[in-house]
Amino acid sequence: MKLTVICSVVMVFILAACGSSGNISKRYTYEDKEVFNLIARLEKNPSDREASRLLPESYNAAIQKRKEITNQLNQSAGTGDKYMEMAGEWEVLLQMYKRIRASPAASKALPDPWDPSRAIDNARKLAADEYYDAGMVYMGYNTRQQAQQAYDYFEKASRAYPGYKDVDRLLQAAAARATIRVLVNPVNYNRFGWSYWGFRNDWLQQEMVRDLNARSYKNVRFYTDWELRSQQLVPDRIVDLDFTELFVDQVHSDSRTYRRSKEIETGRTKSVPPKPIYQTVYATVYVNRRYMSSYATLECRIYDRETNRNMLYDRFPDRFDWKQETARYTGDRRALTPGDLALINNRYDDYPPGREQIVERLVRNTYNQLLNRIQSGVSF
Repeated sequence: MKLTVICSVVMVFILAACGSSGNISKRYTYEDKEVFNLIARLEKNPSDREASRLLPESYNAAIQKRKEITNQLNQSAGTGDKYMEMAGEWEVLLQMYKRIRASPAASKALPDPWDPSRAIDNARKLAADEYYDAGMVYMGYNTRQQAQQAYDYFEKASRAYPGYKDVDRLLQAAAARATIRVLVNPVNYNRFGWSYWGFRNDWLQQEMVRDLNARSYKNVRFYTDWELRSQQLVPDRIVDLDFTELFVDQVHSDSRTYRRSKEIETGRTKSVPPKPIYQTVYATVYVNRRYMSSYATLECRIYDRETNRNMLYDRFPDRFDWKQETARYTGDRRALTPGDLALINNRYDDYPPGREQIVERLVRNTYNQLLNRIQSGVSF
């Protein structure tokens, strides 16, 4: 039993040590600042007689001021909070105690400063008691909203006094009860299943579950249908994903022909002054075009299972167009424009993307639109 108490006290000290000294300094009163100033003077000059003489009186004034503050806190309401505030006030005195003990000159001037360690530990324990009791009351209501309030109290108890009773187990129980469970149904890929489009499994459903869980929505967790069945859980919200359109085009071909003409200077007359001689040159351009146009529309509905109320109902379209043009010409090259020449010199073989590539691009683009929409405005 003694070992448990010692461990608890040590744990509280560690928490206090980890706390920012800046946060503690925000609690300094005028009296505290006087004490710390005198200690600093003795640290710099142990022979400072005036600082040695003033330190006990200033310290007693700081102690008295702290008693007034903690007495006022003790009379205030607020489940557990007043005890945490009292512990915070005494941490100023703990800091003061450590500074005095670390300075030989200050310790000589004030040989018996008060060590508030036990008072801090007791205050944290009283805070944890009240937080724990309040959490148990809210757990008794057996509703999601009250479970969240219970979780908040258990979390405060754990912070106030780490390892307190069975608070870690209760945190898990409250979190599970407060969590909104969202089912992401398998995706309907238009007229075909996911295997037709080259997917090894329904990766979009699983990816959506991973992505949304990674975004850490408060009190919300997303599941596949298999995960809910295996854990025997009932969803609170449901996500339906349906590709109302998912079309991959075939490659089409067409051709067109057009003529070019241009007047070019071929010489000059022998007259004085000489005049330019022009000739009209002609060329015929034959263009072959290959093209395809594919598109998809992802429809998403997110709704409450019990009330059927929609959190989101919208469609997210995307389109993919592919085109290749090549050309040849007959006639005089000089009649051609720079655009004609670029088209004629386009000799590379640009094969159209495969069906699976197109589908993956369309699916990902529509899915990313949906994710951005959920992140920007959907409240679960």
